[in-house]
Amino acid sequence: GATGAGKKKGPRGGVVTPFTVLLHSLLENKEYKHVISWQPHGRCFILRNPKVFVDEVMQKYFNQTKLTSFKRQLNLYGFTRIFSGSDKGGYYHELFLRGKPHLCKRIIRTRVKGARTKTVAGREGVPNFYKMPALAEASPQNPQETSSLKEAS
Repeated sequence: GATGAGKKKGPRGGVVTPFTVLLHSLLENKEYKHVISWQPHGRCFILRNPKVFVDEVMQKYFNQTKLTSFKRQLNLYGFTRIFSGSDKGGYYHELFLRGKPHLCKRIIRTRVKGARTKTVAGREGVPNFYKMPALAEASPQNPQETSSLKEAS
């Protein structure tokens, strides 16, 4: 097969680890839980310390240096920002869940450049995560949960 010389390949290129997989592994890393972490229910995450995130985490995980670039990635991958309630300032996606890294690979990045279909969840748009069962963290004792890169379900 032909390889795109110098061109960044899309999801089928298989070279670059997807943004969502990197983000999930970051959230599972306890070292940065004071900077960015899951909410108690495990269905959304909150950026707790944007300055430390930009200075110490972004370059290491995402090879980016601007918070706007990170937020743009979230938008392109269909994450919804939460503007009210206990999870205010958080982001969620129905396939982005604590302890379920295999689901990340099913999140599709939009390619649209001009169309601004920004998803803004108001009070009625966000599911009540606190009425749902909390998601457990992926435990080292449960290898099928943590071996996210081995198989997709």
